[in-house]
Formats: sequence, C-alpha cells, structure tokens
Amino acid sequence: MFSKRLWMKESRSVWWIVIILVLGFLYAQTGGLYSDTKDWQMQYDYFQSDGFQEQQQMADGDSKMTPEQVKASLTLSYFTTGFPGDKFSTHYTMSRSYFALSILVVILGLAMVSWERYTRKDHFSLVAPFKRSSMIGVKLLLGCLSITVAYGISLWLGLRHLFLVIPSDFIDLDMQKVYVGLLGNLGTFLLLFVLAIFVGTIMGELLATVITLLVITVMPRYIYTVWFILMQLLYPDTSSDKFANWTSYANVFVIFGNSEFEYGPFILQLVLLVLFGMGSVLFYKRYSIENNGKVLAFSYLRIPCAVLVSFGGAILVANFWFSDGQMELPSMTTFLIILAGSFIGCLVICYMVLYRNTWVRR
Repeated sequence: MFSKRLWMKESRSVWWIVIILVLGFLYAQTGGLYSDTKDWQMQYDYFQSDGFQEQQQMADGDSKMTPEQVKASLTLSYFTTGFPGDKFSTHYTMSRSYFALSILVVILGLAMVSWERYTRKDHFSLVAPFKRSSMIGVKLLLGCLSITVAYGISLWLGLRHLFLVIPSDFIDLDMQKVYVGLLGNLGTFLLLFVLAIFVGTIMGELLATVITLLVITVMPRYIYTVWFILMQLLYPDTSSDKFANWTSYANVFVIFGNSEFEYGPFILQLVLLVLFGMGSVLFYKRYSIENNGKVLAFSYLRIPCAVLVSFGGAILVANFWFSDGQMELPSMTTFLIILAGSFIGCLVICYMVLYRNTWVRR
C-alpha cells in the first residue's frame, strides 16, 4: 500500500477526473462564497448610502427600518439552504454545481474499478506485483484524499475571504451547526465515492453498476415518503406533525441533506462509509477476472440483490403512483396491492436478468 509505483499507477488513471473535481470545488465553494461576500458588501454599502438614509427619513410606519432590523439583515447566521427570514444567508449552497460535484465523485469511483474492468485494464492490474488489498486500499485512500483536500482548500479559501470582509459584529453563527453541516457535506461526498467503489466490486458490468447506484442513492428519500403515507393510513386520526421526521436520514446521500443539523444522520454517514469501505476490500480481494461483463460478479449475491432492487423498484413505483396528482390518500388495500404487485413484477424482471440473461452464462 505504501509503494510509490502503485500510487503513481492509480494516479495516472484518474488524474483528469481529479483535476476537474478540484476545479469544480473551487468554482462551487470558493467562487460561491466570493459571490456571497460581494452581495453582502453591496447590501452593506446600500444601507450606508445617502439614498437609503433619505428614503428612511421619508418613510413612515412599517416601511421604515430600525437600526436593529438593518443589522439583522446584514448578520450572517446560516451556511446552508433554508429560510433565514430577515437574516443574511449565503446562496452558494443553492448552486446546481453541487449536483455536478456529486456526479463527479461517483465517476471517480467508477473509473477506479468499474471502468477499469469494462476496458479490461484490470487484466494488467491484477497481474502486477501488488497485493489486491493494497490496490483497493490505494484506490480508496487516493479518492478520499483528493475529495477531502479539494473540499477543504476550496472551502477555506472562500470562508477566509468572507470573514475578512464581514466584520465580526455581523457574524452570529451556531458553530455546532456549522461543523455538523460542513463536515456532513464532506461525509456525503466521501460516501458517494466509496459507494461507487463498493458497487463496482460486486458488479461485473458497467451499466448494471450505474443502475444499482441510482437505485441505492435515490431509494431512501422515497422510502420515507411511502412510510409517511403508511403512517397516515394506519393512524388517520393523528396529525402528521406527530409522526417522526426522518428527512435528514432519508437524505443521507444528498448534499446539504442534513437540514436539521442532527448528529444521527452524520453518524449514519460514518457507519455506512466504514461498512462500504470494508465491503470494497473484501469483495475486491475475491473478484475473478472471468466474471467481467456479468451483471453480478458473485453468484451468491443474486438473491440479496434481486430482493434489494425489487424492494427499491416497488418503493419508486408506489411513490410515483400515489403522488401523481392525487390529493387524497389511497385505501390500505390499494396501497398494499400496489406495493406487492410492484415488488413481484420487479422480482420477475430481476430473475429474467440474473438467471435467464446470457450475460451471466458466458
């Protein structure tokens, strides 16, 4: 794992993705925070201008701002999406570039395992004089270090500029929420990367890997929606406000998904990160080149994967069915029929792909 040749070999195969990733983080975080700082300065200059003072002298009643309201509108209290009310809030978190960054970290993981197998470059890699555990360890460390360094440097540059411009009198941050939010975002990027590595180790076909990643990352949010509908059907006389709010847990794969700044979703991210990392090492060591091009690299995973994908398919179908312009809740019978029918239908499709398709018979 500490071989210089091994690190150089792995770096050469993904250097272009790492460069794009670094530039993406600089654009999203450094550039976004610079833009927010400019907006704050423009707002501050406006409140200090003669035009604003004259406007306030002519205003009366509710249209006139008090000094406390002016200071509140300039006070930085948020580093995430939300509804800050009369507080100043950064808008770099609203950028679509974070969605592109999420895709990039997944591509980085796919390039290290799945793309290598798709192009048959793993035939050369696995005959190299390195242990398989060292190879997958370097892949994981290289990707995690690249993401962490790019995330940390771009965020530091942006925050440094922001804190240099905005006086401390206008900063009122809850540091616990700041740390949980920003570290949680980093955890999400790392989790997406390690998940791509893990799925790539158990799949032998690139398209199947992409589909499985899509199902795993999207499914938690829809599970929460279907669970919420089930609770409303079971307890029709109970207010929806009484039900547990699992939104932050359901958004574990979403950047800025921990909108409540809770420790639970952050801990869940760390647990999943460790489990997927250990699973990647375990399956990579046992992978056979002969399974390249198959849907699943390990035959004993057919049934668990078929059940998981069928469950995810049933959740997605049920969610789209019930949310397609329907104002009223379905009956419990309809709810169960849709879930069971979708699950069985997806299970039949999985059987046809995993047991009848020629991909697994070559």
